[in-house]
Amino acid sequence: MNKKISIKNVITFYAKEKMPLYYLTVIFSAIYGILSVIPYYLIWQIARELIVNGTSADKNKIVSYAVYIFASQIIGIIVSFSGLMASHLLAFRIEKNIRHNAINHLLSLPIGYFENEDTGRIRRMIDDNASKTHTFIAHMFPDIASSTVIPILFIIMILSVDYRLGLLCIAGVIIGMANMFSLMGPKTKELMGEYMQSSENLSINGVEFIRGIPVVKVFNQSVESFQRFYASIMDYDEKAKFFVNFCKKPMIFYTLSLFMPTILLGPLTMILIRHSSSPLELLSKSILYILMSMLLHSVLMKLATVSEAKNMFFISIEKLNDIFENKQMPNMNIEKTNQEGISFENVSFTYMGKETPAINDISFNFKKNKTYALVGASGSGKSTLLELIGRFYDIDKGSIKIDGQDIRSIDEDILLSKLAIVFQESKLLKRTLRENITMGKNYSDDEILNAIKLSGCEDILSNMKNGLDTMIGEQGTYVSGGEAQRISIARAFLRNPDILLLDEATAYADPENEHKISESIEKLKQGKTCIMIAHRLNSITNVDKILIMQHGKLIDSGNHEELMQNSPYYRQLYENYSRSIKWRVANA
Repeated sequence: MNKKISIKNVITFYAKEKMPLYYLTVIFSAIYGILSVIPYYLIWQIARELIVNGTSADKNKIVSYAVYIFASQIIGIIVSFSGLMASHLLAFRIEKNIRHNAINHLLSLPIGYFENEDTGRIRRMIDDNASKTHTFIAHMFPDIASSTVIPILFIIMILSVDYRLGLLCIAGVIIGMANMFSLMGPKTKELMGEYMQSSENLSINGVEFIRGIPVVKVFNQSVESFQRFYASIMDYDEKAKFFVNFCKKPMIFYTLSLFMPTILLGPLTMILIRHSSSPLELLSKSILYILMSMLLHSVLMKLATVSEAKNMFFISIEKLNDIFENKQMPNMNIEKTNQEGISFENVSFTYMGKETPAINDISFNFKKNKTYALVGASGSGKSTLLELIGRFYDIDKGSIKIDGQDIRSIDEDILLSKLAIVFQESKLLKRTLRENITMGKNYSDDEILNAIKLSGCEDILSNMKNGLDTMIGEQGTYVSGGEAQRISIARAFLRNPDILLLDEATAYADPENEHKISESIEKLKQGKTCIMIAHRLNSITNVDKILIMQHGKLIDSGNHEELMQNSPYYRQLYENYSRSIKWRVANA
């Protein structure tokens, strides 16, 4: 979206096809503003007729004025309803398109974006700011035109009737507007942005605290022990109080200045009436100004509310723009070479905000249909290497090629269709077993059942009340972490990709599930290039090659026997692991 944020630009961006509703809202709102002033003028005319002419007042005139007042009110209701209908239709379309555009944009972002962003924050940014935008367009936007038209008509009327009383009213308007503008400045917008951010942080950390309540209660801790949540509460308290105190003085003067004409009109009229040649006429004018000052007070208070809502609206749009500023990684036109397998050529990568590279100048060729294992301490870059193959992130230097084609020149859908990735912890959707396995693709029941058989999920299916169409997560139908992992492997069998990436697939599985997962992975690896991260070193002794990583670098590679002879680091890792699995409690 255009960096310059205005109401019209936002509507043009999110609901261009509904722009006629924008103009209708403005027109109807302006007409309603004019119709709002007419009854006050006509009431004054009735009062003037009665005060000046007394018993000889023209009754026909009074009746006519009363009919005009009634007609203006009826027309005003119709016009107001029409304007609100137009603004609501516009607001619903904008809210829908904000959500639609945001979700579509998120789907186009690299997977790495979601690893670094809090999902609760993303949801809140979209839902809350889309709702706030809807509220402003539907309810506040129609008030802008009417709240602008009424003061203009007011000033014209009061100056044309009696300039002395008019100047008093204008003085109140000028002082009031000066104070209101001080509340509309960049400092207020900055403070409001900080307040809204602290509110957002409080909500996110509050959800995290609620999820952690069992741990807090078990250890008999208070909210103070949950540092991030406590800090967000105190920050919100500080920001809210500072913002309120900043606005307090201008708001007090603003309110007083609006009441000032109403309060002073009486004394001023009494002073002027002594020297007036037409005291009754002056008295009737005073009544008009009291009525108009009350109307003006209401309108300017509404304008202040609209002004505050407008600031919040702009902040909401800026927050939404933060999502759209994250761009999809571009596809590059890089010439293909005659090469098989997956090749890393002088690859380096550093996470955003970090100084130390996660992957540092790695060159290696993963041959086709071979199995490789990545070994090393936590933080050595193993998971990052797998993520770079899937292009979760773009590398800083070098190139990664699959069968000679740089992954930056491969369309995302085509690249991901070549891969099956099984992470440490598999996520299941609150959908049916069928939908969790097919993940939106069309497969026959025979294909799905074959994938279930190959992945060892037959016992899971047998426990499902409605078979493949059983909803997971409802009516007591839940699966364990190990079972969820086996379902994710069934997904991989169904896709039958060329490349298999395993990030410690048995890490969270119990012994029974671990055995079944290991068996299914052995079947799944056949005829594929398989790269796996392993902490259980006894499970990788038969792989084609083991890669040892340390501090983001590839320090050695070879099969198990070669590394046991030539790599002191690997030999120490393996011996330490062997001792740990043979450890027994000697004495109870």
